[in-house]
Amino acid sequence: MRTPVVSLALAVSVVLAGCASQPAGLSGVREQAGAQAIRTSQSGSTLIQEARSVAAQAKAQETYRFSPAMTAEAESALQEAESLQSRGRADAQVRAQALTAIAVFGKAQQQTLLARETLAESLAHMEQLNAINARSYYPTEYERVRQEQADIIATLEKSASTGSVAARHQQLLADMHTLEVDVTGYVKLQEIRDRITAMRDSGAEKLIPLSFSTATTALAEAEALIEATPRATDEINVRQQQAAVATSHAQVIMAMVNEVLEADKNSAESLVLRTEQWLYNISAALKYPDIRYMPMDVQSERYAEAIEKLVQASGSR
Repeated sequence: MRTPVVSLALAVSVVLAGCASQPAGLSGVREQAGAQAIRTSQSGSTLIQEARSVAAQAKAQETYRFSPAMTAEAESALQEAESLQSRGRADAQVRAQALTAIAVFGKAQQQTLLARETLAESLAHMEQLNAINARSYYPTEYERVRQEQADIIATLEKSASTGSVAARHQQLLADMHTLEVDVTGYVKLQEIRDRITAMRDSGAEKLIPLSFSTATTALAEAEALIEATPRATDEINVRQQQAAVATSHAQVIMAMVNEVLEADKNSAESLVLRTEQWLYNISAALKYPDIRYMPMDVQSERYAEAIEKLVQASGSR
């Protein structure tokens, strides 16, 4: 009965020959499967059914993602077992391929557990990047970190050593953080950044230095918060609102300053009267006596006092 042994050796060697740089320990797994095929009392049909069941389990565990090379090899062995059986080849050859598939699927499942544990942080971070739709905002950067994660998974599968990917994994986490910061900053602050850039290009730093500085400081504080904690949504929203208000205020001041600078002596009075009218509108709403003969700062103080009294009276009811 030497012939089945030779056939088994040939069958296993065909599978082994397909990958010069294969995952660690895979050759040993296949050799053990080939030896087991000689001793087993199970038929090729039974082993194929078992291999299909293990394949379904492996798919559910996403071994195709975390142990792609071994998963591909196991699937190839299962397909070969099915092909050999359909062509009426010796059952010993069928058993060898089916057992190889079972063993390699099992190895892939073990590798998947190792990958999930070793790369837990970056896997969770990738979920966050997907949640904020990073691919749409920065497709090149997203693809780069996605590919790096896939390469790390492949390296870990080949070596089965966590030390082989430790440094790369830390760098990947840093790159993912940068991408998350960029996306969050773009979504939350880009419109404000654009408005500030437009004001800067129009000379805001010289024309309205105080108001412009307030706006840029508010933006910088929002950016710093996002850089440190890009998932602190509530706090980020507060800083975003503060930056938006400061920027809108600077734009209002900028427009008024430009109007004053562009005015000539013939329009100076109309500008002052317009400002006075704004105060008078408040006076009319309060049914306050006409005090336009007073300086405008005094008028504003009187109106503020009247409003405070109304608020207090309303609160005491």
